[in-house]
Amino acid sequence: MVASYDQRNWFRVETQFDGQSLIIKHRPTHSNISYAYFTPYSYERHQNLMALAKASSISNHTSLGLTSDNHPIDLLTIGKEGVNKHKIWLIARQHPGETMAEWFIEGLVNRLLSQDELSKKLLETSVFYIVPNMNPDGSVRGNHRTNSNGHNLNREWDNPSESNCPEVYYVQQAMQNKGVDLFIDVHGDEEIPYNFMMGGTSCSLKKQAADFKSDFAKANSDFQIEVDYDTYHAAQSSCCGSSCGNKDLSKASAYVEDKFKCLSLVLEMPFVDNDNAPNKKQGWSSERSFELGYSIAEPIAQITSKLPEINPSNKANDTHLINNKSDKCAVL
Repeated sequence: MVASYDQRNWFRVETQFDGQSLIIKHRPTHSNISYAYFTPYSYERHQNLMALAKASSISNHTSLGLTSDNHPIDLLTIGKEGVNKHKIWLIARQHPGETMAEWFIEGLVNRLLSQDELSKKLLETSVFYIVPNMNPDGSVRGNHRTNSNGHNLNREWDNPSESNCPEVYYVQQAMQNKGVDLFIDVHGDEEIPYNFMMGGTSCSLKKQAADFKSDFAKANSDFQIEVDYDTYHAAQSSCCGSSCGNKDLSKASAYVEDKFKCLSLVLEMPFVDNDNAPNKKQGWSSERSFELGYSIAEPIAQITSKLPEINPSNKANDTHLINNKSDKCAVL
């Protein structure tokens, strides 16, 4: 848990779970204080991020549709679209309580809009399609994992309902229209105290996934490659690791990999702390999430320089694409 006296500066507080209740062990020194599971990312801040992007000449904002609560499903297109451009997709906050995901996206958006040397070079060959908040209804309502209709969006990708899960339905339509060459789904994990990625579960994509993660670790020391769902739960079956042995197309990463035959990754950030670089006062924080998002431009730039030979066509069901039906690797 984190606390703040001013809604800007957040610090960790001691908690204890007795099996039924979460007990916050903290004596406030001011009359007003706020407690949160992780540093909040308000809908007002989300709207400010949209305004920042709209003000840039290299970014375009559109709404893919409306949620059940009539919130727009915001899409940021950063860079000039073109037939020969690599299509890079990132989505965040399918689980609205995982607010570190949108802090991460804010970092990446700021990096791309800064038009520094790397960003300029990257946008010459690529266009970014970013959905900063997949679940605005859940965010506004204070839900942790579901939308306003009670659905976990990351279990709906194999057959989304336009009425029950318009968020997934409309994003899928946009992906089909635009194409996908690289996909990253940004999340937070309550248990594992490290930043890690899962993905590249087909034999043909495992090396590219390993290369991407290695490049990410070089770009930011808060990212690591030794611990993930598979290694952390090595002694037990993990529902989220590749050891499950079945391709669950209800999850975004598996669906996109299967549909577009491209590298599709899940990024997980901790709710608690990064044990490789612990911070007793803040733990894993919004600031560190922002910086991690800012630095992911480096591994994206590395992989896009190789993308034509990795993924010669980004069209779903193209006859030249890899046939995953014959792929025997374990998958997410």
